[in-house]
Amino acid sequence: MKRSVNIILFFAVAKFLLQLIALFQPEYGLFRDELYYLACARHLDWGFVDHPPLSIAVLWTWTAVAGDSLVSLRIISALISTIPVALTGLITRQLGGEWKAQALACLAVLFAPMQIGVASFYSMNIIEYALMLLLVWMLLRIIIEQKSSLWIPFGILLGIGIMNKHTFAVLAGFILIGLLFTPSRKEFLKKDFWIGIGAAFLIVLPNFIWQVSNNFLSLEFYKNASELKNVSTPPVKIIFDQLLLNNPSSAFMWLAGLVWLLLAKERKEHRMLGIAFLFMLAMMTAAQSNRPDRIALFVPVLIAGGAVVWESLNVRRFMKWLIPVTAVSIIIGGLISLPIALPVLSPSTTADYQVWIGMQPGFEKGVSAKLPQNIADRFGWEELADSVNTVLQGLPESERVSVVIIGQNYGQAGALEYYERSWQWPRVICGHNSYWLWGPGEQAEVYIIIGRSRSDLEKSFDDVHLAAHTSSGWQMNYECGRPIWICRKPKVRISDVWDKVKIFI
Repeated sequence: MKRSVNIILFFAVAKFLLQLIALFQPEYGLFRDELYYLACARHLDWGFVDHPPLSIAVLWTWTAVAGDSLVSLRIISALISTIPVALTGLITRQLGGEWKAQALACLAVLFAPMQIGVASFYSMNIIEYALMLLLVWMLLRIIIEQKSSLWIPFGILLGIGIMNKHTFAVLAGFILIGLLFTPSRKEFLKKDFWIGIGAAFLIVLPNFIWQVSNNFLSLEFYKNASELKNVSTPPVKIIFDQLLLNNPSSAFMWLAGLVWLLLAKERKEHRMLGIAFLFMLAMMTAAQSNRPDRIALFVPVLIAGGAVVWESLNVRRFMKWLIPVTAVSIIIGGLISLPIALPVLSPSTTADYQVWIGMQPGFEKGVSAKLPQNIADRFGWEELADSVNTVLQGLPESERVSVVIIGQNYGQAGALEYYERSWQWPRVICGHNSYWLWGPGEQAEVYIIIGRSRSDLEKSFDDVHLAAHTSSGWQMNYECGRPIWICRKPKVRISDVWDKVKIFI
């Protein structure tokens, strides 16, 4: 037991340190979504257009203590990222793996590009990874150790997971469906199970009430994201992406884990985990979804099963090479993909490197950049704020008392709000996702607007003047060279046209 604890602790600390390597590259700033999350933390509520409230509440609590600097956000992300690594070791132990299997499983998750990329900035996704594996570990304890009383904390955890991300209910639901295919389905008849489900319902209830009171805005967002944002992906590429983004060097191991979870006669109670993965794969295949992070939630569980298989094979006389060779290949594969998942090289070197290795991740519809999107979205925000500040300072002092700045997306608006504290700017508004929900505020005489076309703006203003452009560099293509307008003499009240500027995607 002591060796097991030491191994899991070692890899958890290693994961924390690995994620913080990015801090040695000062050229990279806050990620687009982080700027938006910080804005959401200034508008605490029981719900937001594109996510439930838990990740925002966690961020609000953390920043109240540690501040909202880049270093602060990288530390909390790195801390949370240690939990999936540790839980993979614990799940491996629950599946019967000894210390070698636990170490191999932790190593595979430590060097999985998907795990590294998700943990490279703060979002609800890294919390979801931790909560899902905690849910699996708790379920294994219920089934293997016959601790039905754990259904109550299971239900509490389920509710917390849904309050972090609505799709958590789907992922957990697949696991429970998988349980129906095992002898442990009798657990559904026990009182503690239904008490746990009731606890989950009560935890989620405030967000459900918020959805009702806001006409289920999140459903519109999910529909738009599916139809307009996510790139359609054929089934073969969905599977290929999983092999690539979870480190090709560990692919045979976790595929063996899937087969073992599904077919091992002595481990029928584990079948639910393999079935859950297949259900998730089937759903993604049917939807032709390009979101590999969703199904990747289950991969650490398959890795745990594969590590158990590898350990059982390793004891054979002619297979003693299996674990050390696999471990070395996992490290090599992880290091090769590291600059694509984590900003550890300079931007120019990263751009050249991804071309050289041919590992250029796909983008959303209509999106391109010289860098992977998870890296490109860390550029341009401070330059944007500088440009807007120059425009603002160029206004006559008499006009500055009634100015509103309008961003075209939550990244722009979040960046302007983040940096405006240094210059005491006027109000920033936006029609994108929850920014639209927060409203336009009072009417102003002058509007500084980022993006949009002159012809579009002239429908709402009598005086439209091009003042500047945003910078062009490593950021996403739709953030480069955008016009910055000064608009005067509004023809209509912005509150009257606010519904028309709504963008849920």
